[in-house]
Amino acid sequence: MAGLLASLAIRKALEKLSSYLAASLSASSSSSTSSGRARQEKELEDLRMLERTMRRIHATLHDAEQHWNIREESTKLRLKELKDLAYRAEDVVDAYELNRQKVEALKAFAGAASHKRKYQQESEGLFCDSHTVAITDELAIKTRKLIERFDEIKYYSDNFTLSENDGEIRLTPGISGLQTSSVVFENSIVGREKDKNNIVEKLLSKRGDNLASPVSVMAIVGMEGLGKTTVAQLVYNHPEVCKYFDVHAWVCVSEQFDINNITQSIIVAVTKEKCDLSELPNLQERLVEEIKQKKVLLVLDDVWNERRDCWDLLCMPMNTTKLCMIVVTTRSEKVAKLVQTMPNFYSLESLSFDESWLLFRQVALIVNQENAPPNLVEIGKAIVKKCKGLPLAIKRIGSMLRYETDEQSWLEVLENVLWDMDQPWNEVSPSLELSYRHMPVYLK
Repeated sequence: MAGLLASLAIRKALEKLSSYLAASLSASSSSSTSSGRARQEKELEDLRMLERTMRRIHATLHDAEQHWNIREESTKLRLKELKDLAYRAEDVVDAYELNRQKVEALKAFAGAASHKRKYQQESEGLFCDSHTVAITDELAIKTRKLIERFDEIKYYSDNFTLSENDGEIRLTPGISGLQTSSVVFENSIVGREKDKNNIVEKLLSKRGDNLASPVSVMAIVGMEGLGKTTVAQLVYNHPEVCKYFDVHAWVCVSEQFDINNITQSIIVAVTKEKCDLSELPNLQERLVEEIKQKKVLLVLDDVWNERRDCWDLLCMPMNTTKLCMIVVTTRSEKVAKLVQTMPNFYSLESLSFDESWLLFRQVALIVNQENAPPNLVEIGKAIVKKCKGLPLAIKRIGSMLRYETDEQSWLEVLENVLWDMDQPWNEVSPSLELSYRHMPVYLK
């Protein structure tokens, strides 16, 4: 988030600086003395260097915000320093802009002849001719210091970054590494019985009523941690659903919508055997062999793809089935509208307070649910209210307190749960971060 704000700030400063430099180019040789012209040209060149530096910072911050999930501390430090430099550059450009506005005001003030002498005195040192605003010594020094600071950051990046020669990097699972499966322990699920039954009813009521295509798609939509995957698991394992469909397949898609990989995963899910094929034509032919003229249920969990052509290509083999019901879980209504063939997607709601409290009790008070200390019950209910009916948050925080009986520990969680406690959110945050990255800029 901070990277986005710094990126926007430096972009606005760049617009001002570029405009200022464009106006200064034609006037750069109009100084009365050769030494004055040389100094002016040197100062303008420093400004041009600052402009180029700012463009590089803007590009780096933009790319980091849009495309990278940064985990290395050295990279985080470098980006933090670039953000600080971006704000300092913005301050310098604003100072130039302030001088320009002051000169314009003085020119307007000098319109009356009686004020001409005062105008000349007030404007001394602020501009060097009728076209361009002078660069004060203070601003010139700040500009050079900014350029030197950028060179220092670049030196750090070049000389203090670990490389392959320094050792073997240990890979940690990122957002796309969080896989799901169809396995679910239904007795532990709270508050989703109605959702499960509603979706099962919708699925089984759409038995091949689309004459144009045997493929029907239902999207389950909701924010991360709301329980979309859980509801899909309940539907997937429902006895009537299992009995009705000949073929069942569950695939976790996540952020990378790779048609080859997804098709290969569907084949593995259907056949329960390894698939060594890699080319899409071969993969699709193999899939058709397995699903042709059969009734197929396919769950695609956590879909982000917003390209219609990719979706249509993935679904091509499904048109050979007798019936193919596809359940898609997604956090994006745009994705849901893209894939949905039924009239409306299924929007998942938060748990009620009673449901949330029941879930929290299962996780946090597992040792003594019925006879929990009244003081912990009171604090626990306050914590649950802060979780806003989000099952994933309730379970993560509840698991922290599972064997904790000290009232002070519970109070600390209550007082800090939404802003200071990193631990309960460390498994929620990566997924929320993914949701954030896919938002348009105005929502960010």
